[in-house]
Amino acid sequence: MAWLDFIKNGNELSELLIEGQNPYGTQLLKQADVDQMRQHIQPDERVLAYVLGRVVLAGRGLWLLTDRHLLISENDTGSLVHHFALRDITEAECLKGKYGYTLRVTAAGQQRSVYGASAHMAAVFYRALAQKAPCSPVFKPTALNADDVAEVVHHFSDAALRLQPVALVNADARALIAQLAQDAAQQGWLQASEASQLRTAEAAH
Repeated sequence: MAWLDFIKNGNELSELLIEGQNPYGTQLLKQADVDQMRQHIQPDERVLAYVLGRVVLAGRGLWLLTDRHLLISENDTGSLVHHFALRDITEAECLKGKYGYTLRVTAAGQQRSVYGASAHMAAVFYRALAQKAPCSPVFKPTALNADDVAEVVHHFSDAALRLQPVALVNADARALIAQLAQDAAQQGWLQASEASQLRTAEAAH
């Protein structure tokens, strides 16, 4: 099966092996991504973040985070979207691997993972996730600079605008995205004590 995966996705996997990171991990969402995910988002739901990576034996992986759900697509051409309420996530982790960062979640009795996510996209995504779900401390975090923050804000705001073009919801989401990115840059990646504080603060709202 691994050989079949390489034949199907050989060019991307070759770049992943040569570069040591996913060259597609920092792309804007494709129009196909927007079309696929839009139908799973409620009118008043806020789009917060996403990561692009690889899924073992399945090809390209897209994780999209809103203030209520985690939406997961695990195939470039398939239409299936796994839909998890954030309250159903019982465990999440993020760790540095050979080809970027790997994210894993356990929800509704299932475990999902994506590897090859870019450092700065994963950092802000994981910080946003930690406000709603139990997240372990990040293994081998990477510092974010001003360019990283600017790119994340641009990419996530672009996704929010295209997926949820309601003016008030979108403006609110963009402000939250910018704050999350600044927090990730100034305070570093998520730490154990901070994860519990984030969830406590969110529960109080």
